[in-house]
Amino acid sequence: MNLKKIFAGMFGSNDPKYRTAKPWEMIFAGGTSAAKMAVYVLMMYASYAMNAGFGIAVTVTGIIIQAKTIFDGVTDPIVAVIYDRLPVFKHIGKIRLFLLIGWGTCSIAALLMFRILAGKFSGVAGIVVFCLVYALFVIGYTIMSIGGASTISSALTNDPKQRPFVTFVTTVYQYIGPILVNTILAFAVLPKYDNQYNVESLSEACVIFIITAFIFVMFSFIGLHRIDTPEILGEMVAMGGKQTKVGIKEIVNIFKENVPMRCYLVTGITDKIASNSATQTIVLTMLNGILIANYKAATMITNAGTIISFVFVFLGGVYIAKKGVKVATKVWSAVNIFINIAIFAFLLYLGPTGMAQIGKGGVVMMVYVVFTMGVNASKMILNVAEGMMRADVIDYELERSGNYMPGTVGAVYSLTEKVIASFGSTIAAVAVAAIGYKTVMPQMGDAATWPIFWVTIILTYGLPIIGWLCNIIAMKFYELDYDRMAEIQENIAEMKKQKRK
Repeated sequence: MNLKKIFAGMFGSNDPKYRTAKPWEMIFAGGTSAAKMAVYVLMMYASYAMNAGFGIAVTVTGIIIQAKTIFDGVTDPIVAVIYDRLPVFKHIGKIRLFLLIGWGTCSIAALLMFRILAGKFSGVAGIVVFCLVYALFVIGYTIMSIGGASTISSALTNDPKQRPFVTFVTTVYQYIGPILVNTILAFAVLPKYDNQYNVESLSEACVIFIITAFIFVMFSFIGLHRIDTPEILGEMVAMGGKQTKVGIKEIVNIFKENVPMRCYLVTGITDKIASNSATQTIVLTMLNGILIANYKAATMITNAGTIISFVFVFLGGVYIAKKGVKVATKVWSAVNIFINIAIFAFLLYLGPTGMAQIGKGGVVMMVYVVFTMGVNASKMILNVAEGMMRADVIDYELERSGNYMPGTVGAVYSLTEKVIASFGSTIAAVAVAAIGYKTVMPQMGDAATWPIFWVTIILTYGLPIIGWLCNIIAMKFYELDYDRMAEIQENIAEMKKQKRK
């Protein structure tokens, strides 16, 4: 294995038509993904906050989460239009500005939801107050996502050799954020409260999540210091000469005219429905706290499998750089399907009570670790491909329309994703209600039964298979292969020359 050749892509090409980033810039800038995911994980505990902090019944939580999606969908294009119309400010840039505003808004909302107002309202008042605070949280997360996280990959570099590594770094951060906060939660917070999700434990967890997110936002500030400037980012914003006219018409046109965008939507959204269902706190509680019956051990298994997977994801990034997004998405979607079928069969063999063996060590645990490592690695590789796909779609839109619209592209994706993927939360809430959890949430220590087994395993390992099949179909219509992207960058370089004249 030629390690020099493998790592060479991190430093980019010498071709003047490409804009490259320094390796340390990529490493620090990617911190925004960890910050975003820390906030996202905190949002996953909203259903427990509704129930424990505001006295809202489980059957109502799914309705609130679904209704939140409508509001979320409205905020996406509004924030995107504001973002794409704003200039790049001299001292704070534009990406960094939105990251900071988004984090601040989320932090205020989270403190109100989990700490300041929790336990003080119930009934109709509890529903009203929670919905208002939840809406503020959604606004902050939208600002943080569209204005910050969705822009970084395309802003840092357009070099096809570098983009896989940028996306690799952001993907690693996407997992580091949840690993860090969930480990602290499992080992430092929950044991103090008898491993229960209540007002007190969520209040303490909230502060930890907010601080963690802020640290990673500061990482991004360091990495974006050179790029997020009028001289570099501002040049791309002004490319088309009509950037300030971005609005609803442009959003509609992207959806209608940008075929790669529609393919990107299919691959991302179908995966998100499945992942959103599987990562709901209630589902993780049933998997790790009820079936495996050892939340700490399950957390460590997941973390170990994820960390080990980073090596394979790096090699996957090399594969993507060589073969392109289209081929990589098809191949690794197929790999994911195979692994999930194997895990499904293994857990079915163990049964609901037999899964407790996973938390006790031995051969069963080792097999589960190997499976966890495999599924995490293959998912991460698809995340790398998806991140590159977004950056490529942004560049395609710049070539097609003359507008550099990362926020708008992100909004179209985010709007569609949230509307559809939100069904993941509803699916999880309805599923647990169907097996008896109508007024209270599943808690660690509940009896492991076949209904809990089937709901947990289908949501965790069954639904994703449908998403990966959709990925394979969508790639048949995706035109942005390696050669086409090289052509696009040549055309953009020529557009820049004409703009400077």
